[in-house]
Amino acid sequence: MHTFKPTSFPCPNPLAAVPGAARILGLLLWLLIWPAAGRAAVALQDVEFAALPGDQVQIDLILSGPVPAPRDFSSDPPPRISLDFDGVTSALAQKSFPVSTGPVQSIVALEASGRTRVVVNLSTPVPYRTRLQGNRVILVINETAPPAAAVSPVAQTPSGPGVEEIDFRRGANGEGRVLITLPSADSRVTVTEKGDHILVEILDSVLPTRLMRRLDVTDFATPVVAVESVPKGADVQVDIETGSEYEYLAYQADRLFTVEFRPLTTAEKERLQREKVVYSGDRLSLNFQNIEVRAILQLLADFTNLNLVVSDTVRGNITLRLKNVPWDQALDIILKTKGLSMRQTGNVIMVAPTQEITAQERLELESKQQIEELAPLHSE
Repeated sequence: MHTFKPTSFPCPNPLAAVPGAARILGLLLWLLIWPAAGRAAVALQDVEFAALPGDQVQIDLILSGPVPAPRDFSSDPPPRISLDFDGVTSALAQKSFPVSTGPVQSIVALEASGRTRVVVNLSTPVPYRTRLQGNRVILVINETAPPAAAVSPVAQTPSGPGVEEIDFRRGANGEGRVLITLPSADSRVTVTEKGDHILVEILDSVLPTRLMRRLDVTDFATPVVAVESVPKGADVQVDIETGSEYEYLAYQADRLFTVEFRPLTTAEKERLQREKVVYSGDRLSLNFQNIEVRAILQLLADFTNLNLVVSDTVRGNITLRLKNVPWDQALDIILKTKGLSMRQTGNVIMVAPTQEITAQERLELESKQQIEELAPLHSE
């Protein structure tokens, strides 16, 4: 049996023996340096991948410590998934990892500007999902939904916040309004357009049995033909089928979410045809909650390899959910939403508030006019 006698250890501060004012100054320097030395940046240490049933692939990104959820986006063509880790360094022995499993061809990790980007190159666009698990970020590619239980929807009992009402109304000028009473004012709703259908999804909610129906509203003589509401996993989907040409807008007041369809006049149809903008950029998908506008503009600049100049007056955050849209259309949506405009010269894009750009162009025009007026006259 060993007996240990308590021993007092000297202070680890190497300046403890320095007397007087020098000791006090050294102690202050030690207190300033020691906390910074104790903080280590999180690093990406390893990448693992494995094939799963159903042509799925799971990729595990192993880090030295926990990190917030990375910003992710997909693009096509070429099909790929990108994950951005802010403030994370790369400690990988190699930058590229060949995979050739399922739809995944390779994985590339690059570090630049204080962040690490992991790019997954695909053979074809497929759905994906990310989740955090301790020091791991797990990316499941081509994930398929689990088979639904063989239970009739009527026999299912809603167990959570439920949609209260789904109704249709006709406006005085032939507008068609789909009215959805949400479970709460904070319910998350997405609106997507697929051909002649507008799909409204209420996330993390259930659909009561009495609302599982299809409303045929053709007789109301509006752009809306039918409204069908069905449960979709843990969400509720409202499928709005449309007919004639229209323009629509979606807005929410408290718990009431409204999708309004207004028929177009002949003159409006002709004007829209003349003013129709053709977007030709590579397609990408963006899904961000409350991200800084300057950050999303920088992301688009990285995607397009264009030089970007953003005015110091560009401020604020934005929430985006765009899927498979051309990058120039995504940029146009962001600018219109935040009251911004852009001017492109060669491969340089300048972004600033619309009023600021208008004032600058007016000043340049006035300067040119003054130069012309002050120029000497020549007679021939």
